[in-house]
Amino acid sequence: MSKHFDGSTEGETPKANWPGIYKECAKHKKFGIKVMGESEYITERQRRWLKGVLLPALAKDSGDSVEYWETKLKLAVLPDDFAPFYVPLGKQVFPVIPSITKLSRKKMNMLIEGSVQKCHEWGFLWVTLPDERLKK
Repeated sequence: MSKHFDGSTEGETPKANWPGIYKECAKHKKFGIKVMGESEYITERQRRWLKGVLLPALAKDSGDSVEYWETKLKLAVLPDDFAPFYVPLGKQVFPVIPSITKLSRKKMNMLIEGSVQKCHEWGFLWVTLPDERLKK
């Protein structure tokens, strides 16, 4: 399982949770580290809004599961990014929808804004974009 760490650079000095990164790397015989610019990965705030606010609220309102809504919105808003791949297991083949972690920040914004639009089309008019004034 992968672990996510954020950091920033002040001048030429990178600032990050180096002890945490070191501790996580020490758990594995082999590991890789990927450094991405801020536009290349989704933010924790984006992930929390989708997974912690929108999807549970839709599930509660409709009676369907969080997984149902996540899959429905992914395929309705960004079908090319979330095209299922198929995994054979014994005599059965199971579709797997990719995770949101593969998205860039821009694509995640498209998923969030498109989800609100789709919810309105489906009659869930109470769904709104996150309030910018509530940012920490």
